[in-house]
Amino acid sequence: MPFANNQRITRRRSSAGPTPPKRPIGNNSESIGRQAQGPRPTFLTLRDHGKVFVADLPNLSDGQLAHISKEANEVLNSLEKRLSDLENEPNVSNPENDTLIKASTKRDVTLRFIKSIEEEQEHRKNNPALRDAASESLPRTFLEVARHRLPGATFDSLLREALEACAVDESTEENKVIDEPKETVKIMDIPSSNTNASLVVSIDSSDDSKNDSI
Repeated sequence: MPFANNQRITRRRSSAGPTPPKRPIGNNSESIGRQAQGPRPTFLTLRDHGKVFVADLPNLSDGQLAHISKEANEVLNSLEKRLSDLENEPNVSNPENDTLIKASTKRDVTLRFIKSIEEEQEHRKNNPALRDAASESLPRTFLEVARHRLPGATFDSLLREALEACAVDESTEENKVIDEPKETVKIMDIPSSNTNASLVVSIDSSDDSKNDSI
């Protein structure tokens, strides 16, 4: 009996012990989701255009890019002024200050955004395909610009619609009947006082013309 009691005590002691701390489920799921999604896309919230993503820059026109670049530089100047004021304040000079960290992060994002705009503008100026199209014809240039500006599905849909419209015009021209006046040839025997009968050929340019007698 004492041996059995010792076994029971030993069993209880072996199963007992400190349990590891349980992490909150919400934080774990957030970290997993963050790892699965990867880095967040770079965007900038502007006054006139709202939230603009770097991935949307190739779809914008030259005028829109210039206007967005102007707004982004205004945001950058405002952030740099704000950071300068925060660094001069004695109570906010702590590098772990939340306001200072947020302003610095937004400034870095704005700098990357402006750099992306400059790279897009430089790419458009030095695009060899666009230069070749410009030296060839205006329609080819327009097609090349549309291919770069419009999303793939939109460009394909518009191109297909244009090709179908051209095909309809060609079939209409082929099936069109052109009415032209047809020449008719009539052969008549005219009696003559001579012994030999004379053969007269009359050519009419239309069905309504009258026969001329010779």
